[in-house]
Amino acid sequence: MQAHPAHLDALSESETLLAWGSNSTGLITWSSPAWRRFTGISAEQQGKHRWQTCLHPEDENALHDGAEKRNRKDPELASEFRLLHHDGTFHPVLGYVGFPQNQSSSETGAYAACFEIQIKTRSDVAAVNAPEDNEPQPELPEDAFLTDEPIEFDHQALRDLFDNDADALCELAELFETTCEESLEFLTTGFTNPNQQDLFSTAHRLKGAVANMNASQVLESCQQLEEAIRANEISTAEKLSQQVIRSVMELRDRVKQEFMT
Repeated sequence: MQAHPAHLDALSESETLLAWGSNSTGLITWSSPAWRRFTGISAEQQGKHRWQTCLHPEDENALHDGAEKRNRKDPELASEFRLLHHDGTFHPVLGYVGFPQNQSSSETGAYAACFEIQIKTRSDVAAVNAPEDNEPQPELPEDAFLTDEPIEFDHQALRDLFDNDADALCELAELFETTCEESLEFLTTGFTNPNQQDLFSTAHRLKGAVANMNASQVLESCQQLEEAIRANEISTAEKLSQQVIRSVMELRDRVKQEFMT
């Protein structure tokens, strides 16, 4: 993720992205409304806080590693890490933290943009509502998670984020198409002889790609799939994968039409 003034202006005004920037000492210099709601740190107080104090101590090295990979143009799309919520607990998020690549960079400190990961899944709800005698639950129908709701895709937010740079948007769309093709191909066959680790890696990679597209509905489906696989609920995951494949294919086609034609 490159730091451009227009991109940072768009991030600082976002009502949905947890976004912030800092100076060379880590003190927060700007933040988005979504970030201030999440952390409970007001615009007046943010200059007294270092962004690292909001990050889970086990995650800082991983963020630096991810930034180095992106600087080398490795295929690293997004990172999952934990941020301190205003309720005093760490919540998982998915996104970027960027760091200056050299001393001549126009940015002197870190800057970031990410989404909160909603960790409640259908399996969580089922566990809460499960009968105490642990009777077997009825098998879910094949179309339990399918929906005909139209896919929401905020392409204008992406255009604003990339300052309407046609080449950058086309490159982003091409990378998304490649990731989708590889991931969806695996999901269509991966449940025949399921390997939990391979399925989880694929779902996680696909979730990272979708997170770049400002498509919250599709991202939620990918999160639910990843959580089902993480819990080794393979039967549920297989049914969820039908909705994920369908939604991602629709999103892929819309991204291609918007940025590659």
